[in-house]
Amino acid sequence: MPITYEPIATTTLGSAAASYTFTSIPSTYTDLVLIATGKVDVASTTKLNVGNGSIDTGSNYSWTVLSGTGSAANSYRESSVTFTQNERYANWDATNTSTTIIQIQNYANTTTYKTWLSRGNNAATGVDAIVGLWRSTSAIDQVRISATNATRNLAAGTTVTLYGIKAA
Repeated sequence: MPITYEPIATTTLGSAAASYTFTSIPSTYTDLVLIATGKVDVASTTKLNVGNGSIDTGSNYSWTVLSGTGSAANSYRESSVTFTQNERYANWDATNTSTTIIQIQNYANTTTYKTWLSRGNNAATGVDAIVGLWRSTSAIDQVRISATNATRNLAAGTTVTLYGIKAA
């Protein structure tokens, strides 16, 4: 069985940081998978921005979320916003380690908008499944993860890994 996940880059934050950005992502894979595990200094969800040459912070994103806490369920949608959220109920916090897995499909294609699926969990708050959209036909060569609230930081010890998916 061939290995299809190939690590592109990984980092563990030595100190708190507002965000982490992967740059110069090669276009040699079919898809990307970003896995982030960690905490934030004050409870917050994380967000994703992407770009080509620079990170796009314009109103070119949309997202739809399905969330659950074990006792309640919720759905929510945002369009024409400046990022896509990665969690809603699965908030990252300063106490519980959370994991977010983001699968970016067909990231190097230059004829279609880019979509991704994000799954987040926090044992204390809930789970989420989110579909995100970047309304651009540019290939993605940069990916940034950060706390949704600009006054929050990803905590020291947070690990972020980007994988490329090889064609089978």
